Amino acid sequence: MTALPRTVQHRYTSESITFVETAEESGGAYLLIEVALPPRGKGPPLHLHDRFTEQFEVRQGHLTVVVKQEEVVLEAGQSLLVPQETAHTFKNNHDEPVVFRVRLTPPLQFEASVRVHYGLMGDGLTDEQGNPKNLYHVALILMLQNTWVAEKPRWLQRVLFRTLVMIGKRTGAFKPLEKYTQKPIVVP
Repeated sequence: MTALPRTVQHRYTSESITFVETAEESGGAYLLIEVALPPRGKGPPLHLHDRFTEQFEVRQGHLTVVVKQEEVVLEAGQSLLVPQETAHTFKNNHDEPVVFRVRLTPPLQFEASVRVHYGLMGDGLTDEQGNPKNLYHVALILMLQNTWVAEKPRWLQRVLFRTLVMIGKRTGAFKPLEKYTQKPIVVP
């Protein structure tokens, strides 16, 4: 079996994510990734996680982190902890690239979600923004990474995503995705 690449790249935005220390390598304690975001690059919509924290640390450039609608600009060497249940996103509002690390504690299945998402992009199974065309895949990715869209009723998202994941699992929609992770996908 071929080793999985340490770095994956977003097909449409050129954002790259490098798995610096995987959950397996940290004994399940955390996942450490390094993100390279191009000039004026945007991160995900405002969202939150209720099962892990994220520690952002800028290595090069300037990163704007939005926490509860407040923008914080981090420079190289600065860091910011985003606690569980805290709405946040990130973006690069500058004309130079930004490189930053994110430590996710505990890691859950975030690595699998990224590998599936970026694998689908590589295979042309997303739209031009990188959103999976298959709703079962969208739900699985969001459940794997414990991501909830801010300002939308979480109970509704849970019901919808769990229902879609359950149907996707029963219909075998996730089995082909194992080529991206090289192991069975454990459905949350």
